[in-house]
Amino acid sequence: MRQVHSSRSHQYQRGVAVVELAMVLPMLTMLLIGVVNLGLVVREFQILQNAAREGAHYSSLFGNEIAKAGDPAAMQTDIQNRVVNYLAQEGITIATSDVTVDQTYPLDVGGGLTVTGSKITVTYSRATLIALSSWLPLGSVTLKGESFFRNFY
Repeated sequence: MRQVHSSRSHQYQRGVAVVELAMVLPMLTMLLIGVVNLGLVVREFQILQNAAREGAHYSSLFGNEIAKAGDPAAMQTDIQNRVVNYLAQEGITIATSDVTVDQTYPLDVGGGLTVTGSKITVTYSRATLIALSSWLPLGSVTLKGESFFRNFY
C-alpha cells in the first residue's frame, strides 16, 4: 500500500532544516575562521624561524668581518637589519629591537666541550582574528623564532 504524504509534513521538514542550518552555521563559521587563523600563525612562526636562521647564518659567517671596524654595535645593527629586511620581504614588520643577537653563545658539542656560536631571537606579536577560547583570547599572540649557528671565525 502506498502512503500519502501531506504537503504539511514537507513544509515542516523544510522548516526544521532551516532551523538546523541556523544553529550549525555560526559554529562552522567560527571553526573555519579558527583554522584560517591557526594557519596564518603557523606560517608566520615558520617565517620567524627562517629569519632567525638567516640572521644566525650571516652572523656566524661574517660577524668577524663586520667587527673589524671595532664597533660591535654596528655589527649587531647590521645583523638585526638583515633579519628585519628578510621579514619585510615576507610582509612582516618588526623593529630592530625585536631582534636579539648573541655572538658569544656557548654551544655544547659533547664531551664537556663547547664552541662559540651565534644565537638570534626574533619576537613578534600578532593580532588574532577571533577569540577561540581562554587559551587563545582575542588580542594578540606572541611568536618567537630562535636559531643557533656555530661561528666560523
